Amino acid sequence: MKIGSKIALFYTLISVLTTVIIIAVFYIFSTQYINKLYASYLREKAYLTAQKHWEKDEVDEQSYQIIQRKYDELLPEAHEILLNMDSLSEVRDTLNKYLTQHQQTLLLAGKDSIPFSFKYKDQLGAALYYPDNEGNFIVLVMSRNAYGTEIKEHLLLLSIFLVLASSILIFFIGKIYSGRILVPLQHILKELKRIRANSLNRRLKTTGNNDELEDMIKTLNSMLDRLDSAFKAEKSFVSHASHELNNPITAIQGECEISLLKERSTGEYIESLQRISSESKRLSSLIRHLLFLSRQEEELLKNNVEEIILSDILKELTGSNERIRLHLEATEQQAVVKANPYLLKIALKNIIDNAYKYSDKEVNVALYREQQQVILEVEDQGIGIPQEEIEHIFQSFYRGSNTRDYAGQGIGLSLTLKIISAYHAKLDISSEIEKGTKVQVIF
Repeated sequence: MKIGSKIALFYTLISVLTTVIIIAVFYIFSTQYINKLYASYLREKAYLTAQKHWEKDEVDEQSYQIIQRKYDELLPEAHEILLNMDSLSEVRDTLNKYLTQHQQTLLLAGKDSIPFSFKYKDQLGAALYYPDNEGNFIVLVMSRNAYGTEIKEHLLLLSIFLVLASSILIFFIGKIYSGRILVPLQHILKELKRIRANSLNRRLKTTGNNDELEDMIKTLNSMLDRLDSAFKAEKSFVSHASHELNNPITAIQGECEISLLKERSTGEYIESLQRISSESKRLSSLIRHLLFLSRQEEELLKNNVEEIILSDILKELTGSNERIRLHLEATEQQAVVKANPYLLKIALKNIIDNAYKYSDKEVNVALYREQQQVILEVEDQGIGIPQEEIEHIFQSFYRGSNTRDYAGQGIGLSLTLKIISAYHAKLDISSEIEKGTKVQVIF
């Protein structure tokens, strides 16, 4: 079942249930009111019957005519029973037929001549104890409420018709309205089906309604932006990776072919093998770095994580180079982070090696603390990075426009950022052309 039909059916059920409850309450109160109204007519009829039979000698002719006229007009179809309390056995037999013992007690105890209602089979009745100067009497008036029953039947049929008609009407209205509501969603589905890997630049049109569908369209467009960027980055990554992998392989193949063209001296073979070895190491390093870049952060976090003293790693990375100056504050001698030591060493080595490679002056490496953060700072006085290129240097295989004369593959910083981010650290770079670059790793 489609969403539109589900919505229409759901709201039809709610509406019908509400309608049934309202109509049922209306029907119950209406039938009760009809019964009470008819019972009041019967009580009045009982009182008029008593007056008609025993008040003729006590009122004037005009008043008695009024009583007679009301008696004749009110419920002429009612059945009357008149009982004289002098014949008690006959009274008891009659009362036992129509009234319960409790009702009889109430009737005989009544001293103020107020009739009360009772029910006998399908008839309503009124009973009146009427003391008079001629004796004590009981009046029973009974009648079947034919008009009331007919009205109740009409009400019931009308209620059933209203429920059925309203159910059908509400369902079709709900179907039409839900269809109109879901038109934007159908448009979204239609547009999404058109999007392919080669058309990720397509975007969904916003409705301008500022509703949930509008939010969904914006979210989908944002997702498409991310997918498009990721797909372009992946294509670029594959293209650059293929190019970078092809270079050392081509060099190795070329070196082998040249060496095999003719017999060489031992020294020439050694030189050729050294070049092949160098390119093989380059190829191995590149493949290893690409494998690291393809791994998820969860994998990096899980593998061989241990507590590492940062100062020990920095001493190991900087100790063999005279141009690198290490500055350690006394409080940071035991600064500890939790990470994979091998991966963290790769990340920090890439930063220090870049500073050393792109600068022919001293490189300062400092470890210090600011508030609750441990900061590793690497500062050089080298060629710097163009300001507009800083945001791109973390992309795989991207190299600055002023680094063409320097060897490199363009994946060191992207690998470094991935490793640093996996351990919840931040990387911050500031640079000026021909003045130098400062890199901060904030743990």
